[in-house]
Amino acid sequence: MISYFQKIRKQLSGENKPVKYFRYAIGEIILVVIGILIALQANNWNENRKQKAQFKVTLEQLYSAMTYDALKFDEHINITAGQIETIDYFLNNRDSYPTVENYSIFNKNTNLKEIPNVLNFVATDFSTAIISDTKQIVSNLNYNANNKSQNEIFKYILNYTNEFNNQNGSFKDYLKPLYLANNIAMPESRIYSGVDSSRITDSLYYTKNDYFNMVKLIHSAEFITALKYTKNDLLYYKIFLKNRLSNVKSILNVIKNYYPKVKILYQDVGIIGTSLDGFDDVGGKSTPLILSDIENDIWEIDLYLKKGQVKFRCRDSWAQNWGNAEFPNGIGILDGDNIIVNEAGNYHIIFKPITGEYKFIKQTK
Repeated sequence: MISYFQKIRKQLSGENKPVKYFRYAIGEIILVVIGILIALQANNWNENRKQKAQFKVTLEQLYSAMTYDALKFDEHINITAGQIETIDYFLNNRDSYPTVENYSIFNKNTNLKEIPNVLNFVATDFSTAIISDTKQIVSNLNYNANNKSQNEIFKYILNYTNEFNNQNGSFKDYLKPLYLANNIAMPESRIYSGVDSSRITDSLYYTKNDYFNMVKLIHSAEFITALKYTKNDLLYYKIFLKNRLSNVKSILNVIKNYYPKVKILYQDVGIIGTSLDGFDDVGGKSTPLILSDIENDIWEIDLYLKKGQVKFRCRDSWAQNWGNAEFPNGIGILDGDNIIVNEAGNYHIIFKPITGEYKFIKQTK
């Protein structure tokens, strides 16, 4: 093709026809420019295609993380409602608890032993337990500022992550200072799926004098006032959580409208615990599971486990984790209890994050 144009150019030049030669040269330049423009357009189209594909990949990660956030907000709404109900019950039934005057009637049938767990439950600020991966993921969201839909989605998510990190909804602690002032220690407490599993690890953890101090405290005016202040903060926090839940559901719908095929995606699923190399407190890391079924989101691995405890989590982070006391099979609960491995051995482990279903199949030689 190039030699053909060169031949024409030489012929026109040799015939001494400058006008025709000039017209030809202009036409050739126009053809070259058109070719360049076509090449640029093709390149831009290809770059836009790659950008949209990458945008959808990151958007799917955000969709998964924000779906998890929505579940956590709903869970903590229930926990907060439980705290409010506990305070109301305590205020309305305070007379059923022993007083200093009738403290001597205390025996195993009274409800006095409930008091430490009740006090601890209503005084615990669970707002700091809500952790989100969205801030980390949104930093990888390569959006096109000239694309109106992408630009709006990015702004929605960015505002959401900023609010998430700047407002944790925590409330003032009115109760624990009273406990300390009355020499009352709090029992270990863990809350899973709205169920209070506070527990005293030692039957001698509280002495009769400790219970006597509790009796004095729960019948004091200062304690009742602190309970009422705490209830007010919890009511505000419940509204705060409902607004967050409504906001994240709205953003999930925006994402779904932009990308109808989006689905919950879990990445880098692993298992961690004392049955392996320990939890984070001793430097333990998650052992990665293998994604064996992409369509059904099934993760598997063969491992030797010691007697101990394990949990499943994503990206070596506690932002997304599952557990349950049931073994060898069960349904993992978000932020659930540790899975108790009661028998050492080689296991084929199957986990499905979407449903939480897990199986520990012991292998025989």
